[in-house]
Amino acid sequence: IYGEEALHKIQEVQNHYFDLFQEYTSRVVASHESFQASSSNEVASVVEGDRPSSFDRFVASSSANVDPRSDLELYLEEGVLPRTASLDSLSWRKTNGLKFPTLQKIARDLLAIPDSTVASESAFSTSGRLIILHRSRLHPTTLEALMCARTWLWNEINGSSSSIDRVSCPTMLDEEEDIIV
Repeated sequence: IYGEEALHKIQEVQNHYFDLFQEYTSRVVASHESFQASSSNEVASVVEGDRPSSFDRFVASSSANVDPRSDLELYLEEGVLPRTASLDSLSWRKTNGLKFPTLQKIARDLLAIPDSTVASESAFSTSGRLIILHRSRLHPTTLEALMCARTWLWNEINGSSSSIDRVSCPTMLDEEEDIIV
């Protein structure tokens, strides 16, 4: 479908995504190391018989390096979910955020980018628009087709059952003085 360059483009996109993932992973590792340094002081002050902290240490030690593959590799190996009306991508991200924490951060950052680059002042402004004359008018043949369609539709709405041959359709020559050139 996409030609001979499709595989090259797919590989290029994958490489960019893996680079982005590596950048986020390096951020997570740096923040995790600073968290471990600050939490080691807290662990030393915890009472030795405290079961919840012992359990937390057990979970941290058993969950570390369980699978040498990255979040991205695990995510890409998962099957594709079927597209249904009940599929909610936001709730999926919420429930799978613990499974793919780095991907969750990437999605959060990328989805926070607004899809419009129009400044809010100009979007809600009531001042005049700067439109050149060429862009503010329809082509004469398009305008004539719209005028004919309007006449046919109004005749159908008004109950006029006359055939199209008998309906007089305004043309550009009839309303030439109304056109702004």
